[in-house]
Amino acid sequence: MTSRLKYSRNALCINTLLFARYFRQRYAPFIRPQAAVARLPLQNCTNKKTIYTNRVRRLAVRSDNMKTDRVITAMIEYFGSDKKRIHHFLKVYSFAKTIGESENLLPDDQELLEISAIVHDIGIKVSEEKYNSSAGKYQELEGPREAEKLLAALGYEKTFIDKVCYLVGHHHTYGNIDTLPYRILVESDFLVNLYEDDSSRSAAEQAYDKIFRTNTGKNLLKIMFLIP
Repeated sequence: MTSRLKYSRNALCINTLLFARYFRQRYAPFIRPQAAVARLPLQNCTNKKTIYTNRVRRLAVRSDNMKTDRVITAMIEYFGSDKKRIHHFLKVYSFAKTIGESENLLPDDQELLEISAIVHDIGIKVSEEKYNSSAGKYQELEGPREAEKLLAALGYEKTFIDKVCYLVGHHHTYGNIDTLPYRILVESDFLVNLYEDDSSRSAAEQAYDKIFRTNTGKNLLKIMFLIP
């Protein structure tokens, strides 16, 4: 080894040591000691990882299952030129989606809510043909059968269809609301119906007291109808 090369290597080592010493002195206050890192509870890290993993899984399930565009298109085709019915279910769907997401529904419940909101009034068409009426009791009677046919044609599983049909067959029944998707569907339908019927603030206040229970739904109703 030449003397020049040997000198260069020695100079490099000295410069490296000097830089390392300067770095420790300059940035020591901002660097967590190794011992402190070792003392961090492993459980906290594991919990955070688990929470993140579950969140990713929920998003993946939602991405696979939430094919609302097919159901919306099928419902528009079902109602045809009945623009009033089409606009109604789209508004109910929009409110249901908003309230469900704000209330942090699980993906399965959110899917159930959104699909049910899209098809909730599917019984109106048959009701008007058979009974010359769109009353809620006829919708609940005729709706589940129509919803089952439409969703089965789109490839939904029977277990899921049965849950949707239950909500379709009860969305005008307010005495025993036992699930959050059921509650949000009813609230969303009320938000739209109160507007479409040009209801008074007094009517909105009665609905607020008797029907609305979710924080998001109550807040939307208060904003829309200027309830103090």
